[in-house]
Formats: sequence, structure tokens, C-alpha cells
Amino acid sequence: MALKAGEGLQRWEIAVTKKLVGEFRRRSRSLEREEFDDLMQECLAHWIVVRRKLAPDPDSPPVGYMAQVIRNKLTDLIRERAADKRAGEQDALSLDAAPDGSDEGLTLADLLADKESAQQDEAGAVDRQHARIDIGRALARLTPVQRQLCQMLGEEGLTIKEAAERLRIHRGTLYEEIKRIRRVFADQGLGDYLKE
Repeated sequence: MALKAGEGLQRWEIAVTKKLVGEFRRRSRSLEREEFDDLMQECLAHWIVVRRKLAPDPDSPPVGYMAQVIRNKLTDLIRERAADKRAGEQDALSLDAAPDGSDEGLTLADLLADKESAQQDEAGAVDRQHARIDIGRALARLTPVQRQLCQMLGEEGLTIKEAAERLRIHRGTLYEEIKRIRRVFADQGLGDYLKE
């Protein structure tokens, strides 16, 4: 985990967050599927932003206040996951459609075909059907926001800052989403399809 006690966090802040993340993961199916360290990172990043607005008082740390902030953040994450799930059930993704939903432009299948041609020159033939299935599986594992983020950063060529502003997401959270997207593609053996 990137955030540690040596980076401005006190041990009690990490302990409070660990306890609450553990409790919420046990009670929520959507958070149970999330990596513990990812949830810790997201909650602590949120706490740091909130903590900056507080007047420092080393004699009386705001343990109760922090616990409430973390509970609220975890509750918001549960709501987001539920909304993403509902939106994902409504959004069907076809490999024969353009990622932006238009009737023009390259389809995901076309993009796959372009990548396939390049790989044939380097490493030989690629089994297109298996790659399509793997990409379909990877895309199906992404949330609607993650698919939209892929489109913004890839096809639309937006910067992280521009994508964060358009999605109204903090850049730190956006970087975490990118890590999750990379992990999904890597789990499907598709790491070569991601830009560095």
C-alpha cells in the first residue's frame, strides 16, 4: 500500500481505517470483491483531504470524527458499486460496435484486427477468436465508469486531469481506477493491449 505511517499518517488513523474497511467488507458483497489494500488506499486518501481542513490538535486526535468520515466514504463506495452494477446491466457492449456508440469509426473488432496484424509481424499468428473472447471478458469485468475512462484516455486522447474533471473524480481515485483496469486486462493475459 502506498500510504504509510511515515507519509503523514498516524498509526491510529491506519488502525481505524483497517478496522472499518474490514467491517464493511464483511457486511457488503460489493466491497468484499474489492481488494482490501485498494479500499484502504481510497479511504485514507479521502481522509487526508478532509483532515487538511481540520485545525490540528495533537493532544486530542479526532478519532470519532475520522471514523465517521471513513464510514461515510465506505457507504458512498457501496452506493457507487450498486449504481455501477445497475448501469452495467443496462449497457451491453458489442465487439462489432464503435466504442463511442456511433455508426462510424473503428469497432472494437477492428481495433483488435489492427493489433493482431502488428503482432503477427513480431511473434507470429494470433488466434483472433480467443483474443476477442478474452477482450470481451476483460471489458465485461470493467464498470461502466472504467469503460468510459478507457475510451476517454485511449480513443479521445484526454489527459488524466481532463478525464478526472469530466468524470468529476479526484485524480488519485482515477489513478486507482486505472490500476484496477490494468489488473483486469493483466488477469486476462491482455497486458500488451494497454498503453504505457
